[in-house]
Order: sequence, then structure tokens, then C-alpha cells
Amino acid sequence: MLEKGDEKEVAHVFGDAFTEDEMIAWIAGLDDDDPEREEKMYALAKHLMRFGNRGCLVGKQGVAAGIKSQDGGDELAGCMTIIPSSCSAERTIDLVFAAFSYGMPPIYKKSEKDNYCTIASKRLMSLVPLAKARKKHMKGTSKWMYLQAIGVLRSKHGEGYGSKLIRTITDTADALSAPVYLETESEQNESMYQHFGFRTVEKVTMQVPGDDRSDATFSMWLMLRDPKEEK
Repeated sequence: MLEKGDEKEVAHVFGDAFTEDEMIAWIAGLDDDDPEREEKMYALAKHLMRFGNRGCLVGKQGVAAGIKSQDGGDELAGCMTIIPSSCSAERTIDLVFAAFSYGMPPIYKKSEKDNYCTIASKRLMSLVPLAKARKKHMKGTSKWMYLQAIGVLRSKHGEGYGSKLIRTITDTADALSAPVYLETESEQNESMYQHFGFRTVEKVTMQVPGDDRSDATFSMWLMLRDPKEEK
């Protein structure tokens, strides 16, 4: 289990893991040939993930779990944040504290926002309805878990860390007879989660009004895993 003292390392793991993520790429709206693309993506991913997952590390609104590298060091290879249904309500105060602690994301800063597309902040805000969709799909379910984020360092891909993290939450959910809900941003991830027993309950496509860029639309797959019944 991870705590407040692990916050900076968790931010780095998530920042690195999401540097090539489809959702972060859509928000950023960067050209593929941008020579600083990787640095900009990392900066945005690190800030957004730190901002969004603060409650699990320091706000007691969930839990964070990590897995260390198998090379014998203390480095985190991957981590995930989980929010139980009892803490699932969106709280404005959490965003206020996050903004106070870290400052606003670079797409809002006057000195940095020109590094991203002009509608990056609007694209980020277009994701807000996902919380309403989550509430809709989990309505009537008294006890469930929300896998808010999961990431593995890119240098550790293919070594089984992601699978171990997912197995940890699915095994825990089965022991508690609780379903697990998540959102993912690619068909490849959808297939991967299906392997772990998740099913797609809705596909949501988002677009900012007036956005006429070639990458104007973006889709998210909303997925749910029911607990396995004991034999």
C-alpha cells in the first residue's frame, strides 16, 4: 500500500506510463513531429494524474497500491488507485486542495498553455460527464470499486507488472463480492481488460463543440467486472 510519502514517485510512474496514452494525447493535441512532444506529454500526464489521484494518497478518498521492480531495488514499477463506492462522490473541495497543492495543470498556465493545442482545457473538461456515466451504471449497486488509474513504467512493459496489479484488485473484489468499474481509452486496452473478466457497458465518444481538428473525436470504453461466484 502506498502513502503520502510515495506521492512524488507515484506521480512519476503515472507520468511516464501515460506519456503515450491516447487520452492525454487527445487533450494535448500535439503534432506527431513536435520535437518536444514526449517532454510535453510527460509534464501534462504527470500533473493531471497527480491532480486526479491526490485523494487516494493524501485525501483518504481511496487507496493506492504499488508494485516494486523485480531487480531488487526500491523503485516502483507500477501503481494503481482505487476508490470504494463509499468515497465515490465527486467533491469540489478535493479539486481545490489539489489546485492549492500542485497549482493548475500546464494547459491552464499562461506560461505553458501555448505548448498545447488551443482547446486543450476544453477537451479536458469534456471528460467531466464520465463521472455521471459511472454513477448511472453503478446505480442500485451498494458496494463496488472504481479502478481510477493504473500504470506501469514504459521500461517495465511486458514484465507482468500490470497483470499482477489487476489480479490484486480482481481477487480482492471477488473476496468482497464487489464489482469493479473502470474507464479505458483504447480498443487494445478494452481487449486486455476483457481477458480479466471485464465487459463493456458503454462506449462514449466526446468532441468539443466547434473542434474541427483532424483528431476532434475521442472515445472511452466504460467497463464493469462482476465478482466471481464461489463454487
